[in-house]
Amino acid sequence: MEQDEIERLIQSSRRVIGYVAPDVEPGVDVASWINISRFVDASGDDNPLYLDVRYGASSVHHTMLAPPTFVLAVRAPASAGVLDLTEHRLTGTLSSLHLSWDDTVRLGDALVGRVCVSDVTRRLAAAGQARACVLSTVEYQRNGVGFARGWAEVEVATLDEDPSLFPRRSIHRYEPADVEQMVRELDTEQPSRGAVPRFWSDVAVGEATPTILKGPLTLSDLELWVFAEGRPVRAGNLHYARLAELKGRRAANPVTGWPVWDRAETSLDSAATAPAGPSAPGGLLFTLAGQHVTHWMGDDAFLRQLSVRIMQPFRYGDALRLTGTVIDRHTATDEARTRYHAITLRVVGRNQLGEPVVEAHAVVFLPDHGKPVRLPVRGGLTCDAPLEN
Repeated sequence: MEQDEIERLIQSSRRVIGYVAPDVEPGVDVASWINISRFVDASGDDNPLYLDVRYGASSVHHTMLAPPTFVLAVRAPASAGVLDLTEHRLTGTLSSLHLSWDDTVRLGDALVGRVCVSDVTRRLAAAGQARACVLSTVEYQRNGVGFARGWAEVEVATLDEDPSLFPRRSIHRYEPADVEQMVRELDTEQPSRGAVPRFWSDVAVGEATPTILKGPLTLSDLELWVFAEGRPVRAGNLHYARLAELKGRRAANPVTGWPVWDRAETSLDSAATAPAGPSAPGGLLFTLAGQHVTHWMGDDAFLRQLSVRIMQPFRYGDALRLTGTVIDRHTATDEARTRYHAITLRVVGRNQLGEPVVEAHAVVFLPDHGKPVRLPVRGGLTCDAPLEN
């Protein structure tokens, strides 16, 4: 029966291919100081380039910036097709997200994003059950000019199959030795690279990035992220009326039995997810992976691309250790004949049990001696020597 629901969702969602995603609400529309501050606070980012107006004004950018991942607060490409519009016993989970940028986000920029459904396909899980895979794309404009783009995949499975709703373990409890180790890591963690340039010619393939420790994940972290995303937040009768329009999100609360409950809140509801507790949204994991990269690269560099694959939920009480390795270095040229010195980082985030939670690949443009990173990137890029090792 639930496999039939997967097929119905695939067929119904194919009708909206090429159209604006019906389930992605707009967020913020300006890179104001308060919007940027909420975003960096929610991810625990202490980079002064994103926090301090005076510091930003004295940087190479001559203004405070927003983190590259701030575009997720404008609109996030994570559509599940028409899942919100029809009754079902299914759930959608963000599995991968890719973004690329041509320029930075500056304080005061007006921002617009548009998310469209690009494809809906059938995919088999390891156990052979059918899943729906919804591909959505996003385009961002800054002050009326396109400057970033990307795509995301959301996998839709039956409720009984989703491990984030039916976890295999309880909330993790740390032993004293684990706590002492984590405190030492936090106390000795390296600050962001900041104003000290990291030059391309000084970076070698195989070089490791400093580890960043995040967590243990708390309810405050999850609440802050809700505000950082900039989506409309409704309560009481307003929320009740909104759910009346969204048959796919309206369900009976599994704890209280109240028949009008938002199914989208399941992963954030401690009672509904017991004994494992709630889990972090995929956008937060993407942002934490991006933060690891921007801390390493420094203010003079530019994050060109970030691709993240989410391998399992980041749950309440979990810690996340992010480590990176330089896996490639090359040069590329845009259509304006500007040459960029690029490196590729592989970033892995593991929980306190050593299990992989996220895997990311980032392309970063670094300055070199006497050769700053010139923005914006204009048009497509050509790899200067794609066959060299």
